[in-house]
Amino acid sequence: MSKQLITLYFNIFLVFLGIGLVVPVLPVYLKDLGLNGSDLGILVAAFALAQMVISPFGGNLADKLGKKLIICIGLVLFSVSEFIFAMSSNYTLLIISRIIGGFSAGMVMPGVTGMIADISPAKDKAKNFGYMSAIINSGFILGPGLGGFMAEFSHRLPFYFAGTLGIAAFICSIFFIHGAKRQTTDGFTHFEPQELAKINVKAFITPVIITFVLAFGLSAFETLFPLYTADKAHYTPKDISISITGGGILGAVFQIFLFDKFMKYFKELTFIQLALFYSALVLFFLIIAHSYWSIMLISFIVFIGFDMIRPAVTNYFSNIAGNRQGLAGGLNSTFTSMGNFIGPLVAGILYDFNFEFPLYMSIAVMLLGIFIIFVEKTIREKNKLKKVDNKA
Repeated sequence: MSKQLITLYFNIFLVFLGIGLVVPVLPVYLKDLGLNGSDLGILVAAFALAQMVISPFGGNLADKLGKKLIICIGLVLFSVSEFIFAMSSNYTLLIISRIIGGFSAGMVMPGVTGMIADISPAKDKAKNFGYMSAIINSGFILGPGLGGFMAEFSHRLPFYFAGTLGIAAFICSIFFIHGAKRQTTDGFTHFEPQELAKINVKAFITPVIITFVLAFGLSAFETLFPLYTADKAHYTPKDISISITGGGILGAVFQIFLFDKFMKYFKELTFIQLALFYSALVLFFLIIAHSYWSIMLISFIVFIGFDMIRPAVTNYFSNIAGNRQGLAGGLNSTFTSMGNFIGPLVAGILYDFNFEFPLYMSIAVMLLGIFIIFVEKTIREKNKLKKVDNKA
């Protein structure tokens, strides 16, 4: 494996480790500043909105100005964001920090993925992107555990450490990343009505709705999970880190070893329905659970369903797209970002009325997703019967 690939993977790992390690300390941090669930929802939404706005420009700039430059700028912004958050004593600075963090994510990810595509031989490209996905998950899994440990000393320490990781990644990028000989410049460069007219828009309506609904419901729960466990079961940052890390490990095991097997036995839509039902059921058990250990156990298994749903939806999108994979990826990313933006806002408002309300909302959204898929499958069956009748 080349030094460039190792450095790119190291950058991604450090960034997502930095994102993950601050999660367990958010409840303590927010309460230290006198903030509530709505405030947390706005913080997460600000990050998602900034990332959604900057991502298309980040990808375009990476192609025009060079991916190394965009990656380095993104890493600097990441460090600035974390340091501002660590030193913040008011809510306005926290919002500014999250907006800068969203800009950072919208520059680092397109830059890194584009660079990997540039330097990877065709036969290794899928494998290298698979490694990237595994490294992202590793950062999310290890981050909360490390953050919970650091919070024993100070709840601001994880943010300082995350900022330092960004600087380390920036320095590594300067010395070990070089411009690729081959540049990926293909993409949408201007509005082309004749090309858009060729697209079967109806084929994308259901996957787009499902993507938005699922992102809305999942982000609503995941955003407030640390605050929820702290308020309901008096979890400390260490407890939160254990629950998230344990859930992340189990989710990764299911993704790596069982997801492909499930997909061989079930069609995507059926599997998504089953995963949604499982997730809704586990969330209901979390609502009625009250003891420390019952909540910890449910926390371990609740993320399994989420980790199964996301790749299944992506796979479904890809199969629907045919030769429009770029369009499918763009729609998937856009509507996921929209759900990630709106979900935390609504959940944060509901949380301030009752901390169980966001869970009820997530359950309702998952049941809605099951119903939407049922309608889609019914329409498909009717269309198949019509085709058979027409042939007869």
